[in-house]
Amino acid sequence: MTEKKSAKVARPRPKPAVIREPLSPLAVLKTLLADHGFSVREDPEVGLSFMFEGGQYHLPPQGNDQEFYHLLFPNFWALESDEEYGRALFACDAVNREAKLVKLYTADTDVWAGVEALHASPEAFVAQLPRYLAFVQEAVRAFREVMLATLEEKAEPTGVS
Repeated sequence: MTEKKSAKVARPRPKPAVIREPLSPLAVLKTLLADHGFSVREDPEVGLSFMFEGGQYHLPPQGNDQEFYHLLFPNFWALESDEEYGRALFACDAVNREAKLVKLYTADTDVWAGVEALHASPEAFVAQLPRYLAFVQEAVRAFREVMLATLEEKAEPTGVS
């Protein structure tokens, strides 16, 4: 009788489970923006920032509210006097009555534009980003028109005696 030798078969060892922290919405957003061709910078205090058509836009962190997105276009018009500040308030009000989604407001000595939106995911926000950017640019254009029109009205003679 021949003796059969049992062969030992090496079983592959299971790989240890890698626990990965889920990416923060801001990190996902940064990746998505980069995938769309934006050069994105991240700052813990400011959030994300990127350039679009010569302007710097910001997406600040929103803490625990993962569905809230705030696109900011800060400092697009500097306010150099109290008189100009008053005209800017008038222009912001005029544009805010007509503009879709965009809010214009004064912040210290500048005027800012912002879009606030709720989205279920960063992907849903980025899908709408081109529209938001267009809305911001249209609101800024309208603001500039109002500001320049008030300057022209101020420069016109009030009448001839």
